[in-house]
Amino acid sequence: MEQLNKVTGVILAGGLARRMNHQDKGLINYKGRPLVSYAINAMAATVNTVLINANRNHQQYLKFGYPVIADQTNNFDGPLAGILTAMLATEHETLLVIPCDSPLITAKHLTQLLTALEKNEAEVAVAFDGKRLHPVFLALKTQLKTSLSAYLDKGERKIDRWFQQHKWVSVDFSKHTNIFLNINTLDELLALEQSSSYQPEMSSEGLSFSTAALVTDENGCQREIQLVGERALTLYVDKQEIVTLMTMGTHPELLTLGYLKNQDFFESLEAIKVVQVDWKAEAVAVVTHQENSDFSKKMAQRTITTGCGQGTVFGRLMEKLTMITIPKTTIKQSTLYAMLASLKEHNEVYKKAGAVHGCALCTGDKINFFIEDVGRHNAVDAIAGYMWLNNIKGDDKIFYTTGRLTSEMVIKVSQMGIPVLLSRSGATQMGLEMAKQAGIILISRAKGKHFLVLNGVESIIFNS
Repeated sequence: MEQLNKVTGVILAGGLARRMNHQDKGLINYKGRPLVSYAINAMAATVNTVLINANRNHQQYLKFGYPVIADQTNNFDGPLAGILTAMLATEHETLLVIPCDSPLITAKHLTQLLTALEKNEAEVAVAFDGKRLHPVFLALKTQLKTSLSAYLDKGERKIDRWFQQHKWVSVDFSKHTNIFLNINTLDELLALEQSSSYQPEMSSEGLSFSTAALVTDENGCQREIQLVGERALTLYVDKQEIVTLMTMGTHPELLTLGYLKNQDFFESLEAIKVVQVDWKAEAVAVVTHQENSDFSKKMAQRTITTGCGQGTVFGRLMEKLTMITIPKTTIKQSTLYAMLASLKEHNEVYKKAGAVHGCALCTGDKINFFIEDVGRHNAVDAIAGYMWLNNIKGDDKIFYTTGRLTSEMVIKVSQMGIPVLLSRSGATQMGLEMAKQAGIILISRAKGKHFLVLNGVESIIFNS
C-alpha cells in the first residue's frame, strides 16, 4: 500500500509493569519468546520504520535490531508519553502504535488501522472490539504532536480524552476480539499459554504411505516390493498460491499447519479457520478468519535452502533467532541411548520401502510422535503442526531426525522452542553456527552407542 512508505511504527514497552512485580514486560517470555518479539513481527511486516519505546533495559531491547527511544521525562508518564516521543523521532506523517504485551496481534490487523485512517481522511484511527475502544492500538497523524505535547503539559494522561479532540474513527475488530488479549500479571501469562484449545476445521485425508510394485532382480526373478508414495500438494491461503510440496501425504493437514507456522505466516492458530485437503485437485485450501489476506510481501523475501526437494525459508526467519530464547536443559547419555533404541521400532516406512526421512518428538526416551515423509522438512513441519494443534511446548522435548542438521532444521526446531536436536546424519557448517547462536544442543551421527556433540557438550551428563 502506498501509505506504508510514510509510516513509522512504535511498540510501547515503557511501563513499570507494577502488577508483574516491576518486571520488564516486553522481555518476559511467552511460549519461549519475549513478548516484544510478537509485536515486532507484526509491526515490521507493516511499516517502513520500527521504533521500540522503552525506559529501561535499553541494551536488551537493542538486540532486536531496531532503534530504542525513551520518554522525554523519567516519570513513566504512560503510553501518551511514548507516543509523543515517537512523533518527535520520526519524519513520517503517520504513526502506528501497539503495546508490547498483546502477542496475538498480526500485520493484517495493523494494516486495517492504517487503511481506515487514510480511507476516512481521519487524524486518528482506534481499534474497537464491538464493545469498547482499545486506545493503545491506533494509527494517527504525527502533525498532532503539538496538540499532544500541550495536553501532557497540562498533566493529562487519558488517551481517549486527547484523541477525541480531533477527527477520529473507530475500526471494527468485533470478529477478532482475541487479538486484544494482553498480559498484565504472571497468572494471565500462564492462563494465555494454557488456553490454546482452539482448533480450525480440518479434513482428514491422509494417504497410505506406499504401493506395491513388481520388479525383476539380478537373478531374473520377479518379486514384489513397496514403493513410497509421492504426491504434489499445492498450498493455497485465502486463494493465494503459496507453495507446492512433494509429500507422502500421510498427514497433509499437520504438514500444512506446520509449514505455515514454521514459515512464520501466522503467530496464532486462531487466525486459521479451515484446512481442507483435496487430493483430486492435489491442493490444500487454508481459509483464514480475515479471508482477504495478502502474502505477496512475505513471499518476495525468501531463501531457498538445502532441504530435501526444495526447502524455503520466508521473510526474516534467520534474524528471528535473536528473538528466540531456548530453555536451558541437560540430557543424560543413558537417556540418549534409550531413546535411540526406542526409535528403532518406528522407522516403518524406511524398513519397507526406503526413500524417506523420519523425525520424532521425544520426552526423555519416550517417543511422543514419529512421522516419515519424502523430505525431512515435511516431517519437521508435520511435527510442528502437531505441536501447534495440541498446544505442546518444546521446553522438555528432544527432536530427532534422520536427515542432515542444516540451517533450516535448526531454525525450525528453534521456533518450536526445543533445546535438543540430534540426527543420525551429519551437520552443515551453517547449521552448527545457528545452533550456537540459538543455544541448541546439537548432536550428529547418533546411532546405537555412538554420537558426536557439536554444540552444548556442557549440558551432556556422561553416565554410561
